[in-house]
Amino acid sequence: MDGDEEQNRPVVGGNVTFDPLAAALPVEEPAIREVLDCDTGEFVDARVWIGGQRYEGLIAQRVSVRERLSEKPRFRCSLCSVPVYLVANQLKHFFFRHITEDGSCPAETRSPLSRDEILARKYNGVRESEPHKRIKALIVRSLAADPSFSEILSEHQWRSSHDRHSRRQPDVQVTGPMGRVAFEVQLSTTFLDVVAGRRSFYRQEGALLVWVMGYFDPDYRRLTTDDLLFSNNSNILVVDEETAALSEAERRVHVRCHYRRPVREGDSLTDHWESYVVPFNGLTCEKETQRCWHFDYDRQAAALRAEIDKELQEREQATMDALRGELFSFWLSRSPNSAPDRTAVHAWAALRKALDDRGISLPPSPNDDSGFIALMNGVASAKEGNPVGWNFRRLVEVAHRISDGYPQHVVAFGHAVRLFEREKLLDEQDRTGKWKRRRSAIGASLRRGEPDFAPDPATIPLVDLLIPGTKAKLEKISPASSTHAPATSFSIVTAS
Repeated sequence: MDGDEEQNRPVVGGNVTFDPLAAALPVEEPAIREVLDCDTGEFVDARVWIGGQRYEGLIAQRVSVRERLSEKPRFRCSLCSVPVYLVANQLKHFFFRHITEDGSCPAETRSPLSRDEILARKYNGVRESEPHKRIKALIVRSLAADPSFSEILSEHQWRSSHDRHSRRQPDVQVTGPMGRVAFEVQLSTTFLDVVAGRRSFYRQEGALLVWVMGYFDPDYRRLTTDDLLFSNNSNILVVDEETAALSEAERRVHVRCHYRRPVREGDSLTDHWESYVVPFNGLTCEKETQRCWHFDYDRQAAALRAEIDKELQEREQATMDALRGELFSFWLSRSPNSAPDRTAVHAWAALRKALDDRGISLPPSPNDDSGFIALMNGVASAKEGNPVGWNFRRLVEVAHRISDGYPQHVVAFGHAVRLFEREKLLDEQDRTGKWKRRRSAIGASLRRGEPDFAPDPATIPLVDLLIPGTKAKLEKISPASSTHAPATSFSIVTAS
């Protein structure tokens, strides 16, 4: 179903209000299925990209994407290279639309109605509606009561200081402590390009644009309200009779600020909506981002997410440390020449399940795979400083066994030797110098990028569990790597 066709489906209640933290939803069958991300140079699936965003984040990006259309587009249609931007249907399902369509692209994203026709149908009489006039008058009343503001003008043209052909007519404009300020009353039908155009205009003027509403209900938000909410640090400013009366009583402009407060619930975030009447001069105003807010939602949410991520990482690290310890303990207690008893079978099954959930594979039985056994014997021997699983007397014999029979585990063994500081022990046991010569030959082979001692890609996750921090290093010299780089020396490969 095309985005515009889906937009015509009836909506119960006339509006869909989304949880800001929920995943954004794409239309089922968008006309533009793939776009070029001009910032990364990559082609991305439109539905996958949209569905990978939180609703709040997508709305904020939607504003940014629209602002950049005229100068440096973020996205282009993969078929025709025309700049595209994000729109939504009445269900708040999103899709990309061409900025212009001339019929040359097979992806058609526009309604038969022109934008001017839509404007005429939607906006006729709205700008001078009674609610609009009332809110505008309340803004003027509030500003007039505050001696820190001057030159209050209503519906007066603002000419660009940079382009004599460019101008705007804000609902109210004023000069105050932060310089010139334009107040615009948000209408439920304000097009996103109108919002973006005005933000860009006042930013170029070095002025501040403040969007004001006469009423806000967080449980009933139109997309046009969300465009302002999520591009303004999740704050909405309201001027009403109460705030105007308080402004006159205290001779200082006040506004009602509705905002989201992030709250941690377990390992996720939820929102609590709050509302306070606050002095306008107590708001944080940013001309570069054209934002004006009371509560710093972005910073608070980022701090909570960082806290959650840190705790999750710490818990996962503790779990991995415990699993590593259990695996080593199992291997050290294992009887190589006999079948595991019932207790060992259950312990192995539990280890397999826990590690499989983390993308690390173990064989069905600890005795099933000779390559796996060699890897475990080699690493465990390096850890203990003496042979494990083989009837050898010295660690250097383990090194030769790995090199002779399991060259795919040589680099992992080298990392283990470094981690557990067994280099000196190997040198002491290498009385003939045979291991030193073999190690030199292995290093030369790795430097030439030869596959003889390249690690088995399937074992890399397990090796990274046994020897933390080795994953990227092993992948770099694995035959499965597309960026295979020769090692500078065997000792460096095993250590760095």
